[in-house]
Amino acid sequence: MEEFNGQRDVQKLFEIILGTKVKIKDNIDESEEKIFGVMIEKLILSDTMEHKLMEEGGIDAHKLTDPLWTVIENFLTMLYGHESSTIIMWYILDRIGPDNKVVPLQTNEGKKVVLNTPKDLWDYIKFKSIPPTN
Repeated sequence: MEEFNGQRDVQKLFEIILGTKVKIKDNIDESEEKIFGVMIEKLILSDTMEHKLMEEGGIDAHKLTDPLWTVIENFLTMLYGHESSTIIMWYILDRIGPDNKVVPLQTNEGKKVVLNTPKDLWDYIKFKSIPPTN
């Protein structure tokens, strides 16, 4: 991995402070994307399990989970902003239609964007790089 300017000085400083060897990685964007993808997959799994609990066991967990979903949505808003958090929550909760097919996202401009994977979602909210489909 290529060193950034001043990396050795920063590394030595942290080693003095922490009293141990330190490795500095300059791949924050890559790490954030991976963490985002895992987070989205886990939230989708949680939503799916919540629905299965109701369908198969007749147990309504909304009184327990609704406050948690509110907290999650608020954290997403703090991290990514209101518009992006709305898109993320749509992706988690409403992207798959009743026919188990991916529902395209309707943009404010009236275009449709198909987001098949958490990476597609990441690219869309972080870079707005996915071309709309007609």
